[in-house]
Amino acid sequence: MKKTYLLLLVVLATTFNTFSQCTETSTPKILLVGDSWAWFMSTQSIINIELKAWGHSDYTFVSDAIVAENGAETNDFLKADKKAEIQSLLNANPTIEVVHLSIGGNDFLGDWNISMTPGQVDTLTSNVFTRLDSVIQFIKSCKPGIKVFWSGYVYPNFAEPINDMAPFQTSQPFYGTWHGMGDPTFLQINTLLNGISLEFDSIYANDPQVESNICTGLMQYLYGQTSPMSVPPSGTYAPFTQPLPFGDPNYPSPKTAMNDYGFTKDCFHLSANSYKAFFGYHMQKFYQKYLMDDLYLLSANNSETGTVSSQGNVAASLSLGSASGEDFATVLSFNTTTMADTTLAKASLFIRRQSLTGTNPLSGALEVTVKNGNLGTTANVEAADYTATGDASGAPCQFGSIANNDDWVRLDLPVQALPFITNAAGTQIIIKATGATGKVDFYDSSNPEFAPILNLKYGQTPSGINEATKETAFTVYPNPTSGKLTIKANGENIRTLEITNSLGQVVLHPTLLNNSIDISTLAAGLYTLSVTTNNGTSSQLILKN
Repeated sequence: MKKTYLLLLVVLATTFNTFSQCTETSTPKILLVGDSWAWFMSTQSIINIELKAWGHSDYTFVSDAIVAENGAETNDFLKADKKAEIQSLLNANPTIEVVHLSIGGNDFLGDWNISMTPGQVDTLTSNVFTRLDSVIQFIKSCKPGIKVFWSGYVYPNFAEPINDMAPFQTSQPFYGTWHGMGDPTFLQINTLLNGISLEFDSIYANDPQVESNICTGLMQYLYGQTSPMSVPPSGTYAPFTQPLPFGDPNYPSPKTAMNDYGFTKDCFHLSANSYKAFFGYHMQKFYQKYLMDDLYLLSANNSETGTVSSQGNVAASLSLGSASGEDFATVLSFNTTTMADTTLAKASLFIRRQSLTGTNPLSGALEVTVKNGNLGTTANVEAADYTATGDASGAPCQFGSIANNDDWVRLDLPVQALPFITNAAGTQIIIKATGATGKVDFYDSSNPEFAPILNLKYGQTPSGINEATKETAFTVYPNPTSGKLTIKANGENIRTLEITNSLGQVVLHPTLLNNSIDISTLAAGLYTLSVTTNNGTSSQLILKN
């Protein structure tokens, strides 16, 4: 039965793999909740931009002006209107997996002062975290298993933009906030922020539903202080030299990272590019892999991953395309022996662009070849890999971004390749760019945060397939379809119809009307249609686009 099913899968995918498999739907995965930082990220679609840059362009975030409010504090999210809206948005978007939470900063900016004793600061912190925890516990109660990601903040910069407006410092929009805290130095306010961040991590260290990612010094790391500050400590440092996550607490976030109002810089809110970098760092440390499917595997960091060329040259670096009359193909190896013993509903490659020469080959025709085992005579990348036939080949569907260095592209493998990704052996994949006139280099496997990834979504072999009658019991067309399907049962009386998804779950019992059914309510994807007649049950795969 398995052999017949695989044959059906190959035939169906070979005929139709350019349709629904390549349809990019917008699936809500993140609910954005919080204060002005959430508000800025929501109004500028920061999360969607970064989801695309990290290969998840078919995922999106959800938010609105009630749950992302400028100036909001923790206590605001314990009020009925915000709690009701959070629950409503989660109910309306059942695919949401994470609540991205940005609250707490305004509580401290409004209530903390440098004149406070350590005991008073402890009391303030305890009260804020008590309210913050109440918000988190409410969110967890809204949906079993929901993940809460507290984003934290980066260092503010009050003193420098305010001083730059001398002698009119008091007209700077954030002067009142700074002065209300007692005009704290960079070190004083940064020490408070670092303590808050560490306290959060300590409180939720053993809670699997709560995550955070401290990066208070991120803007220092990215931008550097390339010109002397107008206030002490006045020095400079180069980009990418301050250590993460804390950088140097004696310095603020550089003015270049802050929102620009023309007449002055913001003291607390970031520019759009800085917010993208801020959420991008959260993508790097948490979101990218958390949003993947059932299993992700990193490519081998050895001689089994590399580049092979049309001239038989082999390199450890990862290149794709053409340069100086030589064509380059990327070979990736994955230890799939650890995967569950099941069929796959989907398999995707994630690879990160490092550099580009000439026209981007990712914008042209791509071909991936999959081999269960070795493409050549050994597992090592070798000249024979370039012409190896493999087990299945086809054009992948492309998502993510190819616009900039450090962007991730996702290649969804053609359906006919899925039966050959198994735990019987490792899997090798070679990517070619037909007719390319340029060359792109990808990040290799030396850094696990940027290494190529094979992302697998498990499925199930459709049950109830009668090998003897499967191909002749009924016909269905058009396949793929965006809505209606016509079923011909060779004169037999159809008793029941059932449609299951890739996990074997029944998603629809369609009504047969004039030999047709309507599946327009189903999401795009691969399903199994089971038809029961007086002679038994037969099944076919159908593609909804």
